[in-house]
Amino acid sequence: MLCAGVLLAASCAVSSTPATPSAGESCSQSQCHAEIEQIHYGGPALRCVDCHGGNPEALTKEGAHVTVDTSFNPSSPGKHVLTDPPLVDLAAVPTDVMKFLNPADYRVVSQTCGSTSLAGGGCHAIITNDSLLLNRATLAGQLAGGRFIAGAQGKAPIVGVVPVQDPFVPTQQPPGTVAHLDGVPAQVPDAVTSAMARAYYPIYEQMCAECHLEREGPKVPGRYYSLGCAGCHMTTADDARTATTDPTQNREEAGHPLRHRFTNLIPDSQCAHCHISHLGRALLARGVREKSEPDGDTALPGGKNKGAADPPNAVPWAKENYTKFNGMLWEYGKPWPYFIEDEDGTNGTDETPPDVHTAKGLACIDCHNMREAHGSGRAQARMDQELDVRCQSCHGRPGQKGKLMSDAAVTFDQAGSAVGTDGPNPQTVKTLGDGTVQQRDKLSNGLHPVTQITTRTDPTQKLYNLRTRMGCQLHAGTAAARQALKAEVNALAASDPVAVQKQFPGLPPNFTFPAVAQETDGRLECFACHNAWTVNCYGCHMVRDDRESYVSRIDGQTRQGAVKSFGLSVVADALALGFNSRGHIQPMVGTSIFFTHIDAAGQTVIDAAPLTTGEGLSGEGNVHNPVHHHTVQKIPRDCTGCHPAADGATKTSAVLRAIGLGTGEFTFTDGAGKVHWLDRLVAGDYDGDGKPDDPAVFGVPTALAGLQRLVGTTHMRQPGLSGGPDPGPLDLETVNRILLNKVVPQRP
Repeated sequence: MLCAGVLLAASCAVSSTPATPSAGESCSQSQCHAEIEQIHYGGPALRCVDCHGGNPEALTKEGAHVTVDTSFNPSSPGKHVLTDPPLVDLAAVPTDVMKFLNPADYRVVSQTCGSTSLAGGGCHAIITNDSLLLNRATLAGQLAGGRFIAGAQGKAPIVGVVPVQDPFVPTQQPPGTVAHLDGVPAQVPDAVTSAMARAYYPIYEQMCAECHLEREGPKVPGRYYSLGCAGCHMTTADDARTATTDPTQNREEAGHPLRHRFTNLIPDSQCAHCHISHLGRALLARGVREKSEPDGDTALPGGKNKGAADPPNAVPWAKENYTKFNGMLWEYGKPWPYFIEDEDGTNGTDETPPDVHTAKGLACIDCHNMREAHGSGRAQARMDQELDVRCQSCHGRPGQKGKLMSDAAVTFDQAGSAVGTDGPNPQTVKTLGDGTVQQRDKLSNGLHPVTQITTRTDPTQKLYNLRTRMGCQLHAGTAAARQALKAEVNALAASDPVAVQKQFPGLPPNFTFPAVAQETDGRLECFACHNAWTVNCYGCHMVRDDRESYVSRIDGQTRQGAVKSFGLSVVADALALGFNSRGHIQPMVGTSIFFTHIDAAGQTVIDAAPLTTGEGLSGEGNVHNPVHHHTVQKIPRDCTGCHPAADGATKTSAVLRAIGLGTGEFTFTDGAGKVHWLDRLVAGDYDGDGKPDDPAVFGVPTALAGLQRLVGTTHMRQPGLSGGPDPGPLDLETVNRILLNKVVPQRP
């Protein structure tokens, strides 16, 4: 039966003890799976048939195995090989066959990992039931976002890669959750009436339906993962090949987990197999980015848009990070040299350093908790609403120590490395006897001090730092902490205006804060400043060509209208700010898509036109979404990256981009000849005549009389939050506040 162990071969350290044959089972005969690894490293003993089914007493493969007709790999038994299967083919696999092939598949997991009776019961029923509702399983938020960008629907999810029904009655449906999802249709629904949205629809069944836990990842270096629970808990090597001790397995064939072993100690390399696509955080955290595509769409007949060239001294990511595949070096589906690890190899400075947490040895699982990984028991509208760990969860903020738990009151602990509740599950982030906070990382057991920002901004504390106080307390402090600092600055300005700059770095002489009716908490996310570099991708040209065919990843049908994409400019430091779903300010990343449709006769039906969102916004950057790049550094970026400089040395392009007015550095010319500024989120009225003005002519304004929103966001306001702006570009009040508060540059 455990020939399916190829599919479930897993992670963690190899067990020194081979699997022990269970009474009455023939699976572990010497000629079969006698040397295969133990699946669990704790908990109740499991027989092979508990998970995979089959006949434990049979002495032949045909008699023992549930099926010899279906498999996921050519070397496995089966006349029907499910290679890159569409959703319809996976749904058609009989339950007992899918259980045999992959007991961790979400279609059968309630009978295996989530069983309430298996091996005496008490397995992972709650976790598995919650996981079925995750966006990583349903793709609900991503599909809603993609369809919204093209005008095919509103922001609220209505479809998923699988149908979903909330397990609770509708009267209990909380805001921000999804009561029901239909399966995503392969063909454009009649309700979609926009000609552009209808023509664009094949994108979803070719590209969007590729990456989720209801199907395997692509069998290419750095992209392969298994289905369901095994997608995370059974690690896969970058070459997608197995190193199992099971003698029956083909070690040269791509498409197998590493070993037949579950683990909770999930390495970052496993997370990267999904979270690498398009500016993937798993790559940025290591200090590496995608290269730009300076040829843009000029490979397309009539294409006239070029991208930004990468710096001439850019250093490619080293060859040893790539995997040998078909005689070439590949990683994450890209050939060497594709990724860049240093913008300039001649200056002795790494402009794109790895995230400080990654550099210190912390892994994804050290921050992202059990609730984020497995869900809350409700189907959330978007993935960002499934996240509840903030920088402040550990580090606190000025005026407030870290609570050492997430917004949902989930503490940081070993996260179930001990099975169930039997055995120790110690906290990994805790306060020591001297009041300091320490974190133990899960993969190496290393100890790390956790800075409490309030001790860095309190003048009575030994670790007090004045610059930290000026940055963090002003932008992210509690209302009381901000009010106290402003009062202190204003008092000094009244008695000795010249001393303001000396005693409060960043403020110019004679500076005073304007009076406000009521002080509020700071609205900046910590990483708005501490993401030391922010990658953006400007310009994406999607081309549907009806002269070429594709196979749908949804229903498996072959249709005309293959889609290709042409990228333009990937840049390593292009900071634009906007509001996230919590009403806080953080970096934004652009999704500027232009679409061409070529019909079967070779005629261009739609010529490089900007998409129109479900809100009716079109052109410029189209959609900019809030994003955490995971490029945190201890020393934040300079204040003049957002504010005008008090000494007159304003970084014009940086300020214009940060507040959303755009720079004109990154453009796309559509089929009608109109030039779009891809880093432009809003149009500003400089002179008060009620009409938008050209930043290229006016430069950085001292104030704006009006602001017109040009781009949207796929994000929605977090439920339970009242007041504050909706997600999207900055508003007029915030832009004018940034422009009013001139600052002294802190670094060259």
